[in-house]
Amino acid sequence: MIGSSERFEIRRRWSGDLPGCVSALAEVHRVDGYPVAWPRDPARWLVESDQLACWVAVSAATGEVVGHAGLCRGPGSSAAGVWAARGEGRVADAAGAVSRLYVAPPARGHGLGARLLDVVAAQARAWDLHPVLDVVTENTAAVELYHRRGWELLLTTDQIWPNGMTVAVHCFAAA
Repeated sequence: MIGSSERFEIRRRWSGDLPGCVSALAEVHRVDGYPVAWPRDPARWLVESDQLACWVAVSAATGEVVGHAGLCRGPGSSAAGVWAARGEGRVADAAGAVSRLYVAPPARGHGLGARLLDVVAAQARAWDLHPVLDVVTENTAAVELYHRRGWELLLTTDQIWPNGMTVAVHCFAAA
């Protein structure tokens, strides 16, 4: 049980964190339906081929992984293409896509989603990438977070996923 005074650390993810990441993801999926389509191999889903880096939120008291966020190369994100098209001389390769951002329900209310988002965006900027992200339109809590953090809604579009699903997503870019 996570208490209101619990402290959390945000740090880079390492391979030993993956079981805890999957456990937290399963809880998020059960409560929120994220990810929309549960992956056949959730650990592999968390380790994307175009990933540049990942971070976890960890309970300082227990070491339990309670949150996750990744940074990927931009071209795999609809938002990267939209962001590039909106500025002269921009290319999708100059974007860094925030991905796989979630916080387990018992750890919510501590600002961990915002902290993870800020860490990923700061690293993208440090690597001269402009932070972007796609989010399923139905994920209203995430959409509200991005608005609160000052991200710009670029466009809402449909994506056709590899499993054949058509899903409406918002494309955001950091201010």
